[in-house]
Amino acid sequence: MRVQLLLLIVFSALIAACSGPSADKSGEATDEKKPAFELPAEQNAFWANIRRHCGNAYDGRLADATPHYQGFSAERITIHFRNCPDTLTHISLHLDDNHSRNLMLTNMRGALRLKHDHRNKDGTEEVITQYGGDAPKPGLETRQIFQADNHTGHILPERADNFWFLDLMDENTLAYGVHWPKHGHSIRMEFDLSNPVEPPPAPWGY
Repeated sequence: MRVQLLLLIVFSALIAACSGPSADKSGEATDEKKPAFELPAEQNAFWANIRRHCGNAYDGRLADATPHYQGFSAERITIHFRNCPDTLTHISLHLDDNHSRNLMLTNMRGALRLKHDHRNKDGTEEVITQYGGDAPKPGLETRQIFQADNHTGHILPERADNFWFLDLMDENTLAYGVHWPKHGHSIRMEFDLSNPVEPPPAPWGY
């Protein structure tokens, strides 16, 4: 009888050990229900830093461009952190009366992704659109780069090595741009985050 009771106690202890929370070497319980696709801390912080500006619009300027981009001109450059549901930060980019450009920053399945959504005036997609890529991990809390993905390489073969960047240079400045390593071309715009402005019209298609 005592042997049977002892076996019952041991068996119960084994069941409790298997079904209870796991523990690390310090003896503290660990969370086995952590998301399967969790971002690194740096990218989580970057996501939060960007989304602090949701709802705001800011004017910017062309800060730097190599000769390849000297045809770029706009009297006014404005970004609008337009829409911020859980997994998307929609930043519309307005060049004077051109409301075709959208930066779609997503946080899904363990990746930060930047895509460029270009629209015609009637709201349809332009021929060259949805290019961009994912940010390598971990990046920085204030800066992430986004390397060209397969879709970008397919529609823009010459730009398969492109990377775009979003850089919170300081509390008052956001830089956005692209670098094209193959030919050494780059462009950078800087936006004044200290001075929100009246939001521009809705981007085409939205």
